[in-house]
Amino acid sequence: MSPFRFKVVFMVFLLFFLCIVVRLFQLQIIESDKYRGISKTRRIHTYPLEAVRGSIFDRNGTVLAVDQHAFDLSVKYKNLLYSYIVHRKKEISRISELEIHKKTKEACIECHKEEDVWLENVSEALSIPKKDLLDNSEQVIMKVERLKRIVERRNGRSILVKEETDFHPVVFDVSLEKIISVDVKKEDFPGVRVNPRPKRIYPQQRLASHILGYMGKLTDEEWKMHSDRWNDFILNASLSDMSEDSSSLLYDGYAKDDCVGRFGVELYYEEELRGLRGKRFEEITCVNTEIKKVVLERPPLQGNNLYLTIDSQIQACSEEALGKHLGAIIVMDTWTGEILSMASNPDFNPNTINNDFQELSTLSSKPFLNRAIQGALPPGSIFKIITAISALSDQSIDTRSSFVCQGFTNYKNIIFRCWSQYGHGLITLQDAIPYSCNVFFFETAKSLKQENFYLWSKKFGIGEKTGIDIPYEKEGNMPKLKTTAMTMNVAIGQGALLTTPLQCVRIYAALANGGTLVYPHVLLKFTDSRGGTIQAFRPENKNKVVLSPAVLDIIRNSLQDVVIRGTAKNMGLEVYKVAGKTGTAETGKKGVNHAWFAGYVPYDKPRYSFVILIEHTSGHGGEVAGPIARKLMTALFPEIEQSS
Repeated sequence: MSPFRFKVVFMVFLLFFLCIVVRLFQLQIIESDKYRGISKTRRIHTYPLEAVRGSIFDRNGTVLAVDQHAFDLSVKYKNLLYSYIVHRKKEISRISELEIHKKTKEACIECHKEEDVWLENVSEALSIPKKDLLDNSEQVIMKVERLKRIVERRNGRSILVKEETDFHPVVFDVSLEKIISVDVKKEDFPGVRVNPRPKRIYPQQRLASHILGYMGKLTDEEWKMHSDRWNDFILNASLSDMSEDSSSLLYDGYAKDDCVGRFGVELYYEEELRGLRGKRFEEITCVNTEIKKVVLERPPLQGNNLYLTIDSQIQACSEEALGKHLGAIIVMDTWTGEILSMASNPDFNPNTINNDFQELSTLSSKPFLNRAIQGALPPGSIFKIITAISALSDQSIDTRSSFVCQGFTNYKNIIFRCWSQYGHGLITLQDAIPYSCNVFFFETAKSLKQENFYLWSKKFGIGEKTGIDIPYEKEGNMPKLKTTAMTMNVAIGQGALLTTPLQCVRIYAALANGGTLVYPHVLLKFTDSRGGTIQAFRPENKNKVVLSPAVLDIIRNSLQDVVIRGTAKNMGLEVYKVAGKTGTAETGKKGVNHAWFAGYVPYDKPRYSFVILIEHTSGHGGEVAGPIARKLMTALFPEIEQSS
């Protein structure tokens, strides 16, 4: 830049700077009394505008969760305070000591007639006893007065706190008809404001409650955490200078009494569902807290709608098939990992959770436990598939290997028993799977390479979370195999081995689709308030378990034989072309088992993989879980049910 141009720019800058200094001097020194007067008589009050939380739908558009309007009635603080003093005959010292009160001989009711009207009219319009309204008012007043004392003590002078200019809710969940009757006669309700707010509703009641979750109020600790996080976000957005997120500066974060997702997808997708609270800026007079005008209003931003992979009809049939049994059922798309149903019993009703929570949380049946992803139990014989794959792949056995089952076998001084006390005689793998012979797998385990067996189990995801988009999933347990006896126990799905139903359904999906360990998920897509898709599910890298085609054929044929001639025969499953494996896991209590049935269907063109778990039952896998599988198939293939 040339010296001349530099001088010109410098002079312009200097002139601009001097103008600012002069204007500040004028405002702060010369006209300070004028603006001090305005600030003492008027104040900008911000008023929150609640955002509508995004709705939740199943894959076919059935509404599973939605916000409906609820209405509260709020009353201006000075009206509450006046009614409290007059009707409860209580004294607020800071009021009674006001000079204006000392100079008049008139009673409060003669000077403030209008401030008492709300009590009588609201009581009559809503059929609420005045005593109840005054009780609610008293709670608000105690809170505000305590806050005011703390603030004034800290500052050493009289201060008008924000809460004194606010409206405070004293009537909740007012019906629409009554709200309308109040709203159309606003002049009869001075100092009263109608506050619409969203209320979460679950129209299908208990359906899929463990997937949906529920809403609950923030604790003080959670509110502080969310507030700190929001403040950090605002600070960073401010510093980033008009970044993409700067539009969020227009909105508010969580309020102290907000409800948040507590469980299920309501919790997992809280950020996407909740939306952003808007603001209304009102100019009010400090003397009588009248609203002079609305300075600015920023409408709230509705949350995104969530579409789940769940099919409501299949979910309902799964829950019906499970009945009162303690356990879980999962149906998953064999190829994509989309969860079509995930039933867990006992369940709960998210609509009544605020009333039921304390009672439900003390029940020994643990209704909040999502047994499909949190029930880590020994899988019993449905795990024998992995034992067989490991043994065949390592050539520890082949299709000609046979062992004699006489109902038990020994290892050192330990007796390992088959479930059949009479034994299965001379038996090969092709019969050991359909008839679930324990002795065959005990003998196989003796020759297994323990490290390879462990690695094969890990390849199928045993002992690891699947990563499903529902919180609190358990990883189960795949123990290190240190001894032959331990390996023999794990080979039949017992010992320290623990799996979740979700892990098991994924294993059988991999057998059906050729070895792909799909990513189970319940998210189908997010849409905005106009129905436009803003995010669809994108699968992460799928894990491929490399399986020999010959090994896969042996396993698949054996699983078909389970239904045709094995432990699940005569259950009516052949017509659906079910391939699967039953399992009975010991619990340590005599006569009490966990019954399993896992598989896929139809075996010649797999569409669904499934798992059924019944906890703490006296029966075996086939006899308990088999009939439930039959009911489940009627929901998956109604066309076959109608033609048969």
